[in-house]
Amino acid sequence: MSTGTPPGNPLLAPLLALLQQASGSYKVHELLAELRRQGAIPTLAEDEQLQLFRVNFLIMNALYQLQEELYEEGWWLVISTLDIRLEARAGKSTDEKAMAHNHYLRDYYCDWQVFWQTDREEVEALLNRFWQGLDGEENRREALALFGLAADATRETIRQRWRVLALRHHPDRGGDAEAFMRIRWAWECLRE
Repeated sequence: MSTGTPPGNPLLAPLLALLQQASGSYKVHELLAELRRQGAIPTLAEDEQLQLFRVNFLIMNALYQLQEELYEEGWWLVISTLDIRLEARAGKSTDEKAMAHNHYLRDYYCDWQVFWQTDREEVEALLNRFWQGLDGEENRREALALFGLAADATRETIRQRWRVLALRHHPDRGGDAEAFMRIRWAWECLRE
């Protein structure tokens, strides 16, 4: 499954501790914020977008490694952008189907060559493909949840919320770059 020499993921232990202590589920950006608060996020690149890519990669890599380890111990680690949580295994066939369904992402995030060989230009290309591929109701629901809006939000409400969040999180105004990128993704999703 993995290629390249694994450097050892420094986020395995902190993520496991967070998941074991959680009373509910996490979203990816909440895990990132908590890991940052704990000082567990290493500096991996000088470039902001490459740093964000590599940190996200480490989080996802750790989650998939933990999913496999915890499965053997009778736990299922749910991995979804807006729902990351530990639960008792539902049933072998149900969990195995879920694991098989995510094999593409698992293979991607367990390949250390992706981590080391992805450069800034490729990160930008990945982001562009991601934003171009946005369509469908699931993306809309995720974007609305990120904005904290109901499914029936009007275009004007969405636009107003975008302005508030963009001003709050814009890096040029002292905001968090990762949060701004997530908000920008949601705006791209919702404005069409």
